[in-house]
Amino acid sequence: MTSTTRTEHPEAPPAASGARIAARDGAGVVTISDAPPGPVALLRDAWRERALAPWLGARVLIKLIWGTKLGPAWLVLRPLMDTLGKALIFGGVLQVAAPGGMPYFVFLLGGMIAWRLFERLVFYATRSFDFYRKSMRELDIPLLLVPISAGAFPLVEISVYFAVFAGTIAFYALFMGEVYLQTGPKLLFFPVGMTILVVAALGLGFWTSVLNGKARDTRLIIRYVLEFWLYLTPVVYPLTAVPPAYQWVATINPITAPVEMVKTGLIGTGNVELYPVLWSTAFAVVALVSGLWFFSREAVKSVDLHGAVDDDEEEDEPRGA
Repeated sequence: MTSTTRTEHPEAPPAASGARIAARDGAGVVTISDAPPGPVALLRDAWRERALAPWLGARVLIKLIWGTKLGPAWLVLRPLMDTLGKALIFGGVLQVAAPGGMPYFVFLLGGMIAWRLFERLVFYATRSFDFYRKSMRELDIPLLLVPISAGAFPLVEISVYFAVFAGTIAFYALFMGEVYLQTGPKLLFFPVGMTILVVAALGLGFWTSVLNGKARDTRLIIRYVLEFWLYLTPVVYPLTAVPPAYQWVATINPITAPVEMVKTGLIGTGNVELYPVLWSTAFAVVALVSGLWFFSREAVKSVDLHGAVDDDEEEDEPRGA
């Protein structure tokens, strides 16, 4: 194991002062010292250096809007255009009906809040080592913080979806006299569903972040897998609209139940059943545990700190992803 020495670095924030410095051998290869031997040590290492997480998260946010003309406005425009586009296509052109006569835009927002949380966490975790490659050449950042900190952008984006949802609910309440917000005991389904989605996304993200380090085709594949997965999940259409012959597809989809829980908790239109919820919970736990195990074994060997393209120079940044 290579010993390390502490040096000053001008780009490191105050929170990084406790981070260990990566050692560089004579061949120019960066070796991350004190690699955690297993999932428990990996978690302990990340917790010890947790003060780095805000800086790492802010780095993703700044990088994704750097060089754009509209700057931070994209944080609002992306979710807004995404929702309006789907509402126009599915609610307008294709005439998909929301349950109980609810406005389709309200129904869509309930599903999109759940889906985008899951989808964005997986996608940005997959790209996380690309984002932080330059920083990892100089600082020995606990590896587990890398895919976790990449979730900063998805969390900001979800907060925008919530703001649009709140504004829409307020509009219908004030001007139409209709209240579509769930306020009863079913509201408890919302945090449970969101928790299942976060756990599942982190587990899958631990897998895909390492696989992307091994083969950068992973980020291209995962983009299309997630897009296809969206249309297998009752987000833009109600679960009741699925033909009986294809109900089994929705049942085995582990994201269906938590999405339905979120919709039930927010707007009362979901269909929550015990066995699909148990299946989704089991899937999320297995994904997280196996993801931590795989990450602890393969992350150090898979991270390419000397890629041909720096993280700030990626030619396919997911600004429009």
